Amino acid sequence: MKVSTRQKFGAAVASATILLQTQAWSQPQSLAPTATVQSGPATAVHPVENFVMQRPAESQWVPFRSTLGVSAYAAAKQVAGNYSPLALKPGANSPTPAAPPTIITANFNGASDTDGLRPPDTHGAVGHTHFVETTNSHINIWKKLPLPTPTKVKSVSQATFFNYFTQTLFDARVVYDTVWQRWIITTEAFPESDTMQRFFIAVSKTSDPTGGFFIYSLNVAFHFGDFFDFPQVGFDQDAVIITANIFNSSDVFQGADMFAIAKARLYNGLGFSVPLFEGLDGTLAPPIVLDQNADAFLLAARPSGSTLTKYTLTNASNAFQASLGVATFISVPSYTVPPDGRQFGTPIKLDTSDSRFVNNSTQNGNDLWQTHTIALGGFPAPKFYRINTGINTVKQSSFFFKNGSSDDFNASIVANPFGDIFVTWTSTDAGNGVNAQVVFSGKRDADTTIPTGGVVGFTSSTFYSVSGNSPER
Repeated sequence: MKVSTRQKFGAAVASATILLQTQAWSQPQSLAPTATVQSGPATAVHPVENFVMQRPAESQWVPFRSTLGVSAYAAAKQVAGNYSPLALKPGANSPTPAAPPTIITANFNGASDTDGLRPPDTHGAVGHTHFVETTNSHINIWKKLPLPTPTKVKSVSQATFFNYFTQTLFDARVVYDTVWQRWIITTEAFPESDTMQRFFIAVSKTSDPTGGFFIYSLNVAFHFGDFFDFPQVGFDQDAVIITANIFNSSDVFQGADMFAIAKARLYNGLGFSVPLFEGLDGTLAPPIVLDQNADAFLLAARPSGSTLTKYTLTNASNAFQASLGVATFISVPSYTVPPDGRQFGTPIKLDTSDSRFVNNSTQNGNDLWQTHTIALGGFPAPKFYRINTGINTVKQSSFFFKNGSSDDFNASIVANPFGDIFVTWTSTDAGNGVNAQVVFSGKRDADTTIPTGGVVGFTSSTFYSVSGNSPER
């Protein structure tokens, strides 16, 4: 947990407040919350379409903050990059799974301009009738039909959508609740001061993302000078779960924060009061829970090691009756920070991150699915895990990649209730003249590995270098 002598304070933003937690918590094997996150009723809005971003046009860099710290992260990357450019991966998975899942692609133009912000931090979610894409500048909405070219039906700047123009918004996320048919969009802003940093939660009023939303504005500067970074969003049957990494004013990692809010309140625009848990392992990935399990399992991977960290959140929607269990550790083969991705035609590389889980997990029954990019024989390569949460062991796991000479990274995973999984990632192959690609693949429940290869959805016509820095993000 954070050191008790750090200054804590109550802060009000619009209708949102952070209060010190004073009630006693006595659940055995549970972590105690350290504060309360409170908000009054949401603001109901119907964002007007706006193709022009209302912010300065100059290029702005959104820095990457590793939990290792700047110097240690640079050193880890240098060690990881000491490999022969002609080396091949130590092996490849079976190219033909027992029953490959069906992957249907529909190529269409997504966001092509993020108003000078880099990286674009693209994120997306698919609903019953729409696809929603978020970037560091815009929220774009398409109707899924007609195929093969979905129709863009709305584009609105983040600043207009959230009615906030004081600081730049970034790190947006979007998820779709298939049970209650609601869209959840989150974003954060750069700090206004040492005691003010805004975090926004938007929930659609219906299944139509072009319609009205409830919007909450929270101050997430829980301690003086802290920076709330890399927020993620997930949910179980009854609650929406938020996590983030926290850095102090010297950019030293302080641990991850987590809080959960009842859907019954968020989806109706009501105020809330919920416990805040601090000092957790980062980067902490919340799950999207497909069943009615009262337990939601949050998972973290440190930059290197031989274990994954799991927290169990029980009765998340019941505010101060909810509990967060102490960390349990799941053994995995030893892993390290991946080398950066190489590009054809330039010495500038692409940042492959610090072994973190970059997106939410999928949870169903005792299964918890997650993936991260780690080092594989001198290459960056994603590895997936199917974890049995009942006995805290790995049930299935394998690397996956485009081919034996490709650099593969920035992977995400999703599973369905039948145990089939689908993955997507970025791949380059500098030695064979291949620029960055978006690749899709997956496996059926009974298959133990994801096959080498995959379906290429898009290939860049050139290398990526907007700043001349290496690595680029």
